[in-house]
Formats: sequence, structure tokens, C-alpha cells
Amino acid sequence: MKRMAMMAGAFAIAAAACAHADGPSSGKSHGCPPVEVFAPGVISLEGSWQWRLSFTPTRLQAYWSHSEGWWPGTRERATIRTSHRLPGGRWSTPVVVPFSGQHADMDPFVTPLGTAMFFSSMRPVDGQPRGDMDLWMVRRTWNGWSEPVHLGNEVNADGYDELYPSVDLHGNLYFARVKAPIPTEDVDIWRSKRRWDGSYGAPERVGPGVNTAQRWEFNPEISPDGKTLLFVRLDRPDDGLDDEGHGWGDLYASRLGRGGFSAGVNLGPCVNTAADEFHPTVLWERGELFFARDAGAPANFHRTRLRLPR
Repeated sequence: MKRMAMMAGAFAIAAAACAHADGPSSGKSHGCPPVEVFAPGVISLEGSWQWRLSFTPTRLQAYWSHSEGWWPGTRERATIRTSHRLPGGRWSTPVVVPFSGQHADMDPFVTPLGTAMFFSSMRPVDGQPRGDMDLWMVRRTWNGWSEPVHLGNEVNADGYDELYPSVDLHGNLYFARVKAPIPTEDVDIWRSKRRWDGSYGAPERVGPGVNTAQRWEFNPEISPDGKTLLFVRLDRPDDGLDDEGHGWGDLYASRLGRGGFSAGVNLGPCVNTAADEFHPTVLWERGELFFARDAGAPANFHRTRLRLPR
């Protein structure tokens, strides 16, 4: 019960914990590739929060979520924005996508073939208001994105946030599930398989190589072939456990083998710092890693070269 009580207060103390972090240390280790803020002043904006970056297969269109406040605490309206790449590597002025702007919409993910986008939303279901985040999908049509489609009650559990969807080429859907609005239970990564008709069945927890009973795991980013999973593991200073990572939240990687996913391995100090690293996005064919970093101020996106553990 003591552990559950500590979990319930985790979101409330997260901002304070990050404010007391020692600050970023990436680039200090010998041989680390450079880490840079991605599209500063256009996509990464000071004074507001950016969440979950995703790209179309051409890599010329970017999507992400934006909120003025720290959404897990405020649960305010959040919008999905988009920008396209301009000559010279610049990015266009962001606009809100047509299906967003009225509700809390988070964590857009464009599928590897670009035919659909998954996202989390607190929008009403069948006209009934929702107090938690559900997973939704829009399809690419000749006229742009379709109307949002709810993924159904097998995937979306009442009283829980389903967050950060990610899909491989086989149709396996990965996401995190957390008790809402206060995380009074363990946070794990789940997987749901696509049926022949395009719907998704009841999810199951990803194995113990990824999920642990002691710490929270979330923000899954699956490779298109389904063999490599990046995710975040939270190492809170108040959980009574020995510190294993470099800071509050660290990025980890796991490989899929015959027995399931292997034990997650920390990506190391070239990426993970005393700050909070989260929301990984990978351009797998380029070996580029994007992620959010919070060092006591609203998070911006960062970009570096991906180095996977051997």
C-alpha cells in the first residue's frame, strides 16, 4: 500500500524532481554523437510542451502534440500539429490538423506505410464524454485524413489512459496503459494484434524483459519489422529502489527473440542524462533517434544518431 501511495503522487512531484536534476550531460562521454534540439523556434518551442514526434514515410511531413501546460497534470486541451520540410532543411509554420483542436489529442503515430495515424484522445465516444484517454485512428484518403475511428472497448479500458501507440508492419499495436487520472497502479506496455478485418483484439502485456513489477515502462516505439522495441523506464527517486539509470526517465531498448523480448538495456549516457528523457521516435532507415528531454523546463525534441546496445 505504501508503494501504491507513492505512485499516486508521482505525477505531482515529477516537475519538482526534474527542476532539481543536475542538468543534461549528453556529449560529455568520449565518442558520443552530437545531440541537438530539433527545429528550434518552429516545432520545439520554448515555454510550451511538445509531445511524441512522428513522420510520414517520405520524412517530409512531421506530426506531434502540443500543450501549454504539463499535460499529465493539467489534462488540458492538447492539439496535434503538423509541419512540412522546406528547402534547406527548414520546417514550415505549424498548423493544427483538421481532426484536432477541440479535445485533448496526444501522441500521433504515422504507420510505416503512411496509410493511417494512431493517436490518443479524450474526445467523446458515441456522444458520451470520456474522463480518460482512448486510442483512435484516422486513415489516409485522397482528400486527407479520414474522420477519427475509436479502436473499441477491447483495446480501450474504462478508467485507464491508453497512450503512445506504435504499430509495426505486421499490424501489432503497442501502447502504454496507466490508471487515470492518477496513476495508482503499475504502468506497463501492452500489445494488441490486428484482426483480418482491421480491428484490434484484447491486448496482452509485453513480457518481463520489458515490463517490471517495480518500475514503470511506457512510450513504446517498435521498429517496422517488429524486432526492436525502444521504451522508457521511470526510475523515480521516491520508489525505494536502487537507482539503475542516469536520471528520472531513461530510454531503453529490447530485442525480440524466440522467448519474447529480451531484458531492456539502457541506451547509455550519450542519450540519457540526469534530466528526464522520454517519447522516443526513430527513423530506422537513417539510424536517427528523436526524443523529448525535460531538464526542469517544458520539453523540446532532440535529435541524435541511434546507437543500439549490442
